[in-house]
Order: sequence, then structure tokens, then C-alpha cells
Amino acid sequence: MAASFAESFNRLTRSPGFKFFLVVLLIFILTIPLALVWFVVNERENRSAAVKQELAQLFGGEQQLIGPLLIVPYTVQIKRIQDNKEIEETHERYATFLPDDFLAEGEAKSEIRRRSIYEVTLYSARLKLSGQFSAPDIRLIEPDAANVRWRDAILSIGLSDVSGLKEAASLRIDGGRTIAFEPSIGLPDGHAPGLHVRLFPVGGSIDQAPGTFRFETELVFNGSSRLTIAPIGRNSQLVLKSDWPHPSFNGAFLPESREISSDGFTASWRVPHLARSIPQAWRTDAQQAGSIHATLFPVLSGVSFFVPVDYYALVNRAAKYALMFLSVAFLAVLVLELTSGRRIHAVQYVFVGLTMILFYVLLLSLSEHIGFTLAYLIASGATGGMLSLYTGKAMQSAARGLIMLFVFLILYGLLYLILRLEDFALLAGAVAGFIMLTVTMFATLRINWSGEAASPAGQQS
Repeated sequence: MAASFAESFNRLTRSPGFKFFLVVLLIFILTIPLALVWFVVNERENRSAAVKQELAQLFGGEQQLIGPLLIVPYTVQIKRIQDNKEIEETHERYATFLPDDFLAEGEAKSEIRRRSIYEVTLYSARLKLSGQFSAPDIRLIEPDAANVRWRDAILSIGLSDVSGLKEAASLRIDGGRTIAFEPSIGLPDGHAPGLHVRLFPVGGSIDQAPGTFRFETELVFNGSSRLTIAPIGRNSQLVLKSDWPHPSFNGAFLPESREISSDGFTASWRVPHLARSIPQAWRTDAQQAGSIHATLFPVLSGVSFFVPVDYYALVNRAAKYALMFLSVAFLAVLVLELTSGRRIHAVQYVFVGLTMILFYVLLLSLSEHIGFTLAYLIASGATGGMLSLYTGKAMQSAARGLIMLFVFLILYGLLYLILRLEDFALLAGAVAGFIMLTVTMFATLRINWSGEAASPAGQQS
């Protein structure tokens, strides 16, 4: 009885079916070191982002430009009932007016700076803003305005990182009078960073609303990664040029026209105020003064200085296909084992799996120094070549080693193709998985998975 049980157990453990499920178990066990690889990729990516952010803070961060906006303080008298008595309170508010016409045109010269092995894209921009304001009529937004302080009205420009400014800026009114900008928005809470000028008097009395006037100014500033501008006019036009050859246009509006070449890009936007979904004038309570610029954040439009090859993202995407490629490699070794008469120990399967996982560590570490394409060629060649030689030695067959080399050439070539096909990566991966599974199923169709002796009526080999 004991001998019969021992023979049955021995036959079970030597059967191809048992070996198949053992291989499947090993694949799932190898997800543990694979998870550690993902942690390493994320840690290196976070480290890279931290270094880039540090460089950007020193040079100038992502720049968001909003303005100029005409902001006028005023008060209203509000009556309310308290303890059966009528109380009159004075509330301070701000009226914000946008220009009728707005033109922003400029050029951004790019450069790449390095710190250790990390790179960040920076730019130096020279931007000219011009346009025209109609005579502001505060009664359109606040008929009960009691005391309009035109003498305290300001023209404000919001810039997300004012530390990037490299030259003094001034505002020219109607082509004549010039007023120097001062730092900060000048509102009581000081929440919105930027520049402002005390606008009045612009002709006429200091206590009267101005008439229609034109403005123009030029800003010179540094930034990094992204430049966006709010189309604040009733009719807005934005024109940007740069020597960066890989722009990514984003924001609320895409450019009306663009030209992109290896020498850089030129793009222009035309945005009517109806598409903006923001009125030409509105009121804000004093407690919400810092939200004046925030109101226009959703309509920011511009360009990102896109880096076309992000090897951290590519390595991360490659690791997502690791289970499929581990499965194909293990099944290839298993089929060769079952058709060769040579047994491969489970420990040797683990060595194969660990080497394939080490491929991703090699790919990541080499990519940080020599770029993704060359790193992929070296890492895949090293791991694929070594595993092919190892398999051939383990099976004592040069032919089977060459078969594994062919398998790894297909696997790594297919993975590289999937990584490059950004829009069709999922489709390519699904089709490849289906084809590889089909080939494996038909290649193992005549294998006796149970390991039992074939019946006399028909043998399977």
C-alpha cells in the first residue's frame, strides 16, 4: 500500500501536468521581486521629479500668465434687520474688468540643464502684451455702488512664479505715459502673486472713471516645462514661437494654426469671449479678492516643453508586460524540456525568471546614463543571450539553445515595438498574447500531461 502510494506520488510529480502547474506557481512567486522592481522604478522617478523641481525653483517654475485686469475697489451699503432694528453696513468689493482686445506674442528660447544624471527643460521668454480697455461702467455689475475709489484702481498681471522675472517691467498707456510695475497684486489679502500699477489718473479727474485706453507692456522671465496664458480679451490672440522641437499644446484651447519642425515651432490662438464662458466684468467681495485671478485659471492655454523620451515611463510600461513575457519564456523552456528527455529543475526555472526580472533593473540603470534605446539593446542582448546559453547548457543541446535565442529575440523585439506604439500598445499586446498562447497550445497538443501510460487503443506521445 505504501509502495503503491509512493509510486503514484512519484509518477504525479514527474508528470508534465504537475510540472506545468509548478511553473505557473513559480511565475506567481516571481511577482514578489517584480513588485520590488516597480518600487525601484517609482523611487527613481520620484527622485528625478524632485531634482527637476529643485532646478525649476531656482530658475523659474511653470509659468501661468493672467492679465492685465482692471480692478476697481468700491463700497456698497447693505441694510439688514438685527434685534428688530434696521442696521446699515458698509461692505467693500472689487469690480474686475477685462480688455476688449488682447494680444500676447513672444518667443521662448529653450535649454536643457543637468544636475547629476537628471535633466530638466528650461526656457527664457520675452512676451509682449497689448490691447485696449473700454471705458469701465461699474453700474453694469453693481448699480448700488456707493463709493467708487477710482484713484485706487490698479491694472494687475498675475504671474505664477514672479521670481523668474529677469527685467523690470512697465506699462505704456495710449502709446505715451509709462508707469513702472510694482510687485504683488496690491489687494488687501495679497493672495494672488503678480505685478500691478496704480493706473490713475489716465486723463481727466482722479475721481472719475477713465475713457477707452490702450496699453502695452513687455515681460522677460524664465520658466520651466510649461508656459500658459489666459485669453482675457473679448477678442484674444496668442502667438508663441520657440526653438523647442517637441511642443505639446494643452489647456482649454488648442492653437488655431501651428508649424512644427526640427528648428522649433510657431503657434497662434484666436479665442472669442463666448468660447471663454467668463464675463467681461464681475464683482468680488473683499474676502475673496485673491480669487480674481483664480477665476481665469480654467481658460489658460499654451504649450508644454515636452520631453519625447521619458525612460521612467517606458520602463514602467515594460514592467507591466513582465508576467506575459515570463509566462512565454517559461512555457518555451517547458516545451523544450518535455520534448528533449532532459529534466530542468524548478530552481533552474527560478534562475531564468530572476534573470528576466533583472532585465528591467539593467534597463532602468543604463537608461539613466546612455538613453533608452541603447540601454534596451544592451540589457535585452545581455539577458537574452545569457539565458539562451544557459538553457542550451542545461539541456546539453546547442540546437535548443538557439531555439531559446530565437524566442528571446521575438520577445524583446515585440516588447520594444509595443513600447513605441503608444496609441496601439494595448492592441499590439493583446494580439501578441493571443498569438503566443495559440502557438503554445498547438505546440503542446500531443504532450501526455498526465504522465500515465498510453492506452492500447491509441497512443499519444
